[in-house]
Amino acid sequence: MLNLFLDIILMKKSKSIRMCIVCRSRYPQRSLIRLKQAKENIVPFDGKGRCFYLCTTCVTNEKKVNGLVKRFKQDKERFSKLLQKLHLKVHPLVSSKDNSYN
Repeated sequence: MLNLFLDIILMKKSKSIRMCIVCRSRYPQRSLIRLKQAKENIVPFDGKGRCFYLCTTCVTNEKKVNGLVKRFKQDKERFSKLLQKLHLKVHPLVSSKDNSYN
């Protein structure tokens, strides 16, 4: 009985795993950028509605960003700025010089 109690206390919570919609790779949820489509625009997820995830590899790849712009019919400049801002929020240690989609 004591062993069961200790096992329950010491159990670690599993990390939520989500999939990037571009490359279909799986990552921990906290390492991904979470977005949603609100009418015609792509915006950061605000807790309401359905969302999708992008990994940092796809966000920094210019060819993949162009594909997303085409898929969601977005303005390239506005979408790139949004991704850059959210990428720095998720990964604050990455300098803005490293971003290749500017």
